[in-house]
Amino acid sequence: MTARALEKLALGLVMLVIAGLPAATVGYQRYIGGDSGNGFTLVAGESAWTPETLRVRQGELVRLRLTSNDVVHGFLLEDHDVAVDAVYPGEFTSVEFVADKAGRFGFVCTRVCGEGHHRMWGELIVEAEG
Repeated sequence: MTARALEKLALGLVMLVIAGLPAATVGYQRYIGGDSGNGFTLVAGESAWTPETLRVRQGELVRLRLTSNDVVHGFLLEDHDVAVDAVYPGEFTSVEFVADKAGRFGFVCTRVCGEGHHRMWGELIVEAEG
């Protein structure tokens, strides 16, 4: 290859990166934190779940993406048969369920994860139909 051809190839690759970077950034943001509708990303860490409160309507499909930012945690959503034995740092575990009962339902960490383990709880609020 000639120097001119290599220069054109390098310029083409740079243009591809420049054009693709914004699309990749938006896609990544949607992937890690794209809570929309009834999809929620729950992050365990520093003795809390973030967010601590989730709100949905009765009868809707709920999608949870669980991850941790510190140590291995567990997850239990009372009264909806949703349990995850291990939520690993930097990894995502997805679960789905139908919020078929109206009311307030607690979720907790099921693994002793540190001194603040007893504060690792949150709430799912399911609003009644109609």
